[in-house]
Amino acid sequence: MRNSIRRQGPLSLWRIIPLLLAAVLLAACGRPEPPQLSQGTLLPSAKPVTDFQLTDHHGQPFSLENLKDNWTFTFFGYTHCPDVCPTSMTMLGQVQRKLEQQEGLDKLPQVVFVSVDPERDTTELLSQFVPYFHPDFIGASGDEQNTLKLTRQLGILYGKAEGSAADNYLVDHSAAIILLDPDGAFRAIFGVPHDPELIANDFLAIKNYYEATQ
Repeated sequence: MRNSIRRQGPLSLWRIIPLLLAAVLLAACGRPEPPQLSQGTLLPSAKPVTDFQLTDHHGQPFSLENLKDNWTFTFFGYTHCPDVCPTSMTMLGQVQRKLEQQEGLDKLPQVVFVSVDPERDTTELLSQFVPYFHPDFIGASGDEQNTLKLTRQLGILYGKAEGSAADNYLVDHSAAIILLDPDGAFRAIFGVPHDPELIANDFLAIKNYYEATQ
Protein backbone atom coordinates (compact mmCIF):
# COMPACT_ATOMS: atom_id res chain seq x y z
CA MET A 1 0.00 0.00 0.00
CA ARG A 2 2.76 2.42 0.90
CA ASN A 3 4.61 1.74 -2.35
CA SER A 4 1.44 2.41 -4.32
CA ILE A 5 0.92 5.79 -2.65
CA ARG A 6 4.51 6.84 -3.29
CA ARG A 7 4.22 6.06 -6.99
CA GLN A 8 0.97 7.99 -7.42
CA GLY A 9 2.37 11.28 -6.10
CA PRO A 10 5.18 11.75 -8.66
CA LEU A 11 3.04 10.23 -11.41
CA SER A 12 0.28 12.81 -10.87
CA LEU A 13 2.83 15.64 -10.81
CA TRP A 14 4.40 14.55 -14.11
CA ARG A 15 0.97 14.52 -15.69
CA ILE A 16 0.18 18.05 -14.51
CA ILE A 17 3.45 19.72 -15.54
CA PRO A 18 2.95 19.25 -19.33
CA LEU A 19 -0.58 20.60 -19.04
CA LEU A 20 0.68 23.72 -17.24
CA LEU A 21 3.43 24.25 -19.83
CA ALA A 22 0.93 23.89 -22.66
CA ALA A 23 -1.35 26.47 -21.04
CA VAL A 24 1.55 28.95 -20.65
CA LEU A 25 2.66 28.47 -24.26
CA LEU A 26 -0.89 28.89 -25.52
CA ALA A 27 -1.29 32.15 -23.60
CA ALA A 28 2.05 33.44 -24.92
CA CYS A 29 1.14 32.58 -28.51
CA GLY A 30 -2.16 34.42 -28.20
CA ARG A 31 -0.67 37.68 -26.88
CA PRO A 32 -0.35 40.24 -29.72
CA GLU A 33 2.90 42.10 -30.23
CA PRO A 34 2.89 45.94 -30.19
CA PRO A 35 2.65 47.33 -33.72
CA GLN A 36 5.70 48.63 -35.58
CA LEU A 37 4.84 52.27 -36.31
CA SER A 38 6.09 54.36 -39.23
CA GLN A 39 5.46 57.85 -37.81
CA GLY A 40 4.43 57.62 -34.19
CA THR A 41 5.85 56.30 -30.92
CA LEU A 42 3.67 53.97 -28.88
CA LEU A 43 4.12 54.33 -25.13
CA PRO A 44 5.16 51.07 -23.38
CA SER A 45 2.01 51.42 -21.31
CA ALA A 46 -0.82 53.91 -21.44
CA LYS A 47 -0.41 56.92 -19.13
CA PRO A 48 -3.61 57.92 -17.32
CA VAL A 49 -4.63 61.59 -17.54
CA THR A 50 -6.13 63.35 -14.53
CA ASP A 51 -9.16 65.57 -14.96
CA PHE A 52 -8.96 69.12 -16.32
CA GLN A 53 -11.48 71.84 -17.07
CA LEU A 54 -11.52 73.62 -20.43
CA THR A 55 -14.20 75.24 -22.60
CA ASP A 56 -14.80 74.18 -26.20
CA HIS A 57 -15.40 76.52 -29.13
CA HIS A 58 -19.17 76.17 -28.64
CA GLY A 59 -18.85 77.54 -25.12
CA GLN A 60 -19.48 74.12 -23.53
CA PRO A 61 -17.36 72.50 -20.80
CA PHE A 62 -14.64 70.18 -22.05
CA SER A 63 -12.97 67.82 -19.60
CA LEU A 64 -11.55 64.32 -19.25
CA GLU A 65 -15.08 62.96 -19.62
CA ASN A 66 -15.16 64.23 -23.23
CA LEU A 67 -12.18 62.00 -24.04
CA LYS A 68 -13.83 58.81 -22.79
CA ASP A 69 -15.09 56.36 -25.41
CA ASN A 70 -13.23 58.26 -28.14
CA TRP A 71 -9.84 58.10 -29.77
CA THR A 72 -8.50 61.65 -29.69
CA PHE A 73 -5.74 63.39 -31.62
CA THR A 74 -4.70 66.47 -29.63
CA PHE A 75 -2.61 69.38 -30.90
CA PHE A 76 -1.55 72.37 -28.81
CA GLY A 77 -1.21 75.73 -30.53
CA TYR A 78 -2.76 79.18 -30.92
CA THR A 79 -4.88 80.97 -33.49
CA HIS A 80 -2.31 83.72 -34.16
CA CYS A 81 0.36 81.13 -35.03
CA PRO A 82 1.87 82.05 -38.42
CA ASP A 83 3.03 78.64 -39.62
CA VAL A 84 3.22 75.47 -37.49
CA CYS A 85 -0.39 75.51 -36.28
CA PRO A 86 -2.19 75.99 -39.61
CA THR A 87 0.18 73.50 -41.24
CA SER A 88 -0.43 70.88 -38.54
CA MET A 89 -4.18 71.42 -38.51
CA THR A 90 -4.31 71.12 -42.30
CA MET A 91 -2.38 67.86 -42.01
CA LEU A 92 -4.80 66.54 -39.36
CA GLY A 93 -7.66 67.41 -41.72
CA GLN A 94 -5.98 65.20 -44.31
CA VAL A 95 -5.64 62.39 -41.75
CA GLN A 96 -9.32 62.64 -40.90
CA ARG A 97 -10.40 62.54 -44.54
CA LYS A 98 -8.22 59.48 -45.17
CA LEU A 99 -9.86 57.74 -42.21
CA GLU A 100 -13.31 58.73 -43.47
CA GLN A 101 -12.57 56.59 -46.52
CA GLN A 102 -11.45 53.62 -44.45
CA GLU A 103 -13.86 50.71 -44.74
CA GLY A 104 -14.86 49.02 -41.52
CA LEU A 105 -13.92 51.95 -39.26
CA ASP A 106 -16.98 52.25 -37.05
CA LYS A 107 -16.06 55.57 -35.40
CA LEU A 108 -13.67 58.34 -36.40
CA PRO A 109 -11.22 59.80 -33.88
CA GLN A 110 -11.96 63.26 -32.60
CA VAL A 111 -9.40 66.00 -33.16
CA VAL A 112 -8.95 68.61 -30.43
CA PHE A 113 -7.00 71.85 -30.78
CA VAL A 114 -6.03 73.13 -27.32
CA SER A 115 -4.99 76.78 -27.11
CA VAL A 116 -1.73 77.71 -25.40
CA ASP A 117 -2.64 81.39 -25.72
CA PRO A 118 -5.75 81.78 -23.54
CA GLU A 119 -5.21 85.56 -23.32
CA ARG A 120 -6.14 86.04 -26.98
CA ASP A 121 -7.87 82.81 -28.03
CA THR A 122 -11.47 83.58 -27.18
CA THR A 123 -14.31 81.17 -27.87
CA GLU A 124 -15.26 83.30 -30.87
CA LEU A 125 -11.75 83.13 -32.37
CA LEU A 126 -11.56 79.37 -31.85
CA SER A 127 -14.97 78.90 -33.46
CA GLN A 128 -13.67 80.67 -36.59
CA PHE A 129 -10.24 79.04 -36.67
CA VAL A 130 -10.71 75.36 -35.79
CA PRO A 131 -13.69 74.28 -37.97
CA TYR A 132 -11.97 75.79 -41.02
CA PHE A 133 -9.73 72.70 -41.13
CA HIS A 134 -12.57 70.22 -40.63
CA PRO A 135 -16.16 70.85 -39.48
CA ASP A 136 -15.91 68.17 -36.77
CA PHE A 137 -12.72 69.47 -35.16
CA ILE A 138 -12.98 70.79 -31.60
CA GLY A 139 -11.26 73.88 -30.24
CA ALA A 140 -10.71 74.20 -26.48
CA SER A 141 -9.13 76.71 -24.13
CA GLY A 142 -8.93 77.38 -20.42
CA ASP A 143 -7.18 79.45 -17.83
CA GLU A 144 -3.44 79.11 -17.31
CA GLN A 145 -3.83 76.69 -14.41
CA ASN A 146 -5.96 74.18 -16.30
CA THR A 147 -3.91 74.52 -19.48
CA LEU A 148 -0.73 73.72 -17.57
CA LYS A 149 -2.48 70.89 -15.75
CA LEU A 150 -3.08 69.18 -19.09
CA THR A 151 0.13 70.08 -20.94
CA ARG A 152 2.41 68.94 -18.12
CA GLN A 153 0.79 65.51 -18.11
CA LEU A 154 1.45 65.13 -21.82
CA GLY A 155 4.96 66.58 -21.97
CA ILE A 156 3.90 69.67 -23.94
CA LEU A 157 5.96 72.83 -23.43
CA TYR A 158 4.95 76.38 -24.32
CA GLY A 159 5.67 80.00 -23.47
CA LYS A 160 5.76 83.49 -24.92
CA ALA A 161 8.73 84.04 -27.21
CA GLU A 162 11.40 86.33 -25.81
CA GLY A 163 11.41 89.83 -27.25
CA SER A 164 7.76 89.71 -28.32
CA ALA A 165 5.63 92.83 -27.98
CA ALA A 166 3.07 92.81 -25.18
CA ASP A 167 0.12 93.01 -27.57
CA ASN A 168 1.59 91.24 -30.60
CA TYR A 169 3.58 88.25 -29.43
CA LEU A 170 4.53 84.78 -30.62
CA VAL A 171 4.20 81.65 -28.52
CA ASP A 172 6.83 78.94 -28.64
CA HIS A 173 5.23 75.52 -28.24
CA SER A 174 5.71 71.82 -28.87
CA ALA A 175 4.56 70.66 -32.29
CA ALA A 176 3.91 67.04 -31.31
CA ILE A 177 0.51 65.43 -31.80
CA ILE A 178 -0.78 63.38 -28.87
CA LEU A 179 -3.04 60.35 -29.27
CA LEU A 180 -5.35 59.55 -26.38
CA ASP A 181 -7.20 56.23 -26.19
CA PRO A 182 -10.90 55.61 -25.35
CA ASP A 183 -9.98 55.39 -21.66
CA GLY A 184 -8.74 58.98 -21.84
CA ALA A 185 -5.13 57.82 -21.42
CA PHE A 186 -1.99 59.02 -23.21
CA ARG A 187 -1.27 56.24 -25.71
CA ALA A 188 1.10 57.55 -28.45
CA ILE A 189 2.94 60.62 -29.70
CA PHE A 190 3.66 61.78 -33.25
CA GLY A 191 6.68 64.01 -33.74
CA VAL A 192 7.55 66.17 -36.72
CA PRO A 193 7.65 65.95 -39.67
CA HIS A 194 4.05 64.80 -39.92
CA ASP A 195 2.89 62.62 -42.79
CA PRO A 196 -0.93 62.23 -42.98
CA GLU A 197 -0.90 58.81 -44.63
CA LEU A 198 1.60 57.38 -42.15
CA ILE A 199 -0.29 58.83 -39.19
CA ALA A 200 -3.59 57.40 -40.45
CA ASN A 201 -2.00 53.96 -40.89
CA ASP A 202 -0.33 54.11 -37.48
CA PHE A 203 -3.62 55.08 -35.86
CA LEU A 204 -5.35 52.02 -37.33
CA ALA A 205 -2.52 49.78 -36.13
CA ILE A 206 -2.68 51.25 -32.60
CA LYS A 207 -6.46 50.95 -32.52
CA ASN A 208 -6.34 47.28 -33.59
CA TYR A 209 -3.67 46.53 -30.99
CA TYR A 210 -5.68 48.26 -28.26
CA GLU A 211 -8.80 46.29 -29.11
CA ALA A 212 -6.88 43.00 -29.27
CA THR A 213 -5.44 43.52 -25.79
CA GLN A 214 -8.64 44.47 -23.99
